[in-house]
Amino acid sequence: VSAAMETGTIRNSVNFPSTSLPVRPEHAVRFTVVNENLPGMLASITDVCARSNLNIIQQINQSRGTIAYNVIDVDTTAKEDVMSFKSVQEEINAMEGVLSSRIIYNTQTTEEHQDILEGKKST
Repeated sequence: VSAAMETGTIRNSVNFPSTSLPVRPEHAVRFTVVNENLPGMLASITDVCARSNLNIIQQINQSRGTIAYNVIDVDTTAKEDVMSFKSVQEEINAMEGVLSSRIIYNTQTTEEHQDILEGKKST
């Protein structure tokens, strides 16, 4: 369970496909997206990243039955604004067929990013 929370890796799950990406590059944010396994979903998700001018460094899409799980690493060197990543996540969550998503920040800055998202610290 901790690997799923910290890296997005899933192993030995009854409901989800096994999924693992290599170690996340230093200047990257990882999005995880659970969606219905429908044609065009991956294209729609990556289109949100493209419209937000986010460069996808690496990604994986695995499915099991009616559920698909995506792990997407985006480059943060040109865009380190936490709220812009949150707005991308909100747009992905609003898509029909998306069941849930998460953003996994670099572990060194997770607490700082969480404080910003919770309004405890300004950007």
